[in-house]
Amino acid sequence: MRIRISPTAGICIGGTLLMGVLSYRWGDRTAAELRQSAGELLAVALAALIHELGHMLVAWRRRIPVRALRLDLFGARMELSGMISYGAELAVASGGPLASFLAALTAYPWGAAREGIYLFSAVSCGLGLLNLLPVRGMDGGRILACFLSLTAGERAAETALRLTTGITLGGLWLLSVYALLRVGQTVSLFAFTLCLLIRLLSDEK
Repeated sequence: MRIRISPTAGICIGGTLLMGVLSYRWGDRTAAELRQSAGELLAVALAALIHELGHMLVAWRRRIPVRALRLDLFGARMELSGMISYGAELAVASGGPLASFLAALTAYPWGAAREGIYLFSAVSCGLGLLNLLPVRGMDGGRILACFLSLTAGERAAETALRLTTGITLGGLWLLSVYALLRVGQTVSLFAFTLCLLIRLLSDEK
């Protein structure tokens, strides 16, 4: 299995590491703050790993070969080998969000012992929900397309996916602009919507 890193993901990872080094070298951050930041990054990385392992476990159980693992702005995406049925692809796509929700539920009761566990639980839950957005290229889009292909046909599935992708991205974009104008410093949703659009455009090339 090959591992591929998209250029945008490489730039983001490199930029994050560079900002961390500069912050440590010339900033006023203490060792405790740096340890906290490292713990937060570890929680996010672990949540993303468990999400992807959920996909891989379902693929392994169904004996579906994984050709490559591509790292991009939203974590990792598997590239499966050969033609698989809509039912098998639906199951593989559902494995990631299911693993994220199970990890969040499992970790949450232990959060009182350590604050980082609460963060891991929240990130896992958020990752599962975000990936269920009915957008092309996301798990939710794959699940919707496979389900409709099985029940209504490929043409209806393609039409519905285009519609849900446009409505979801348009709604998120308007909401992000509204939040940016109202709050002024809230750029997370704006950046997230922009990254989704970039990913969608890159998939269609």
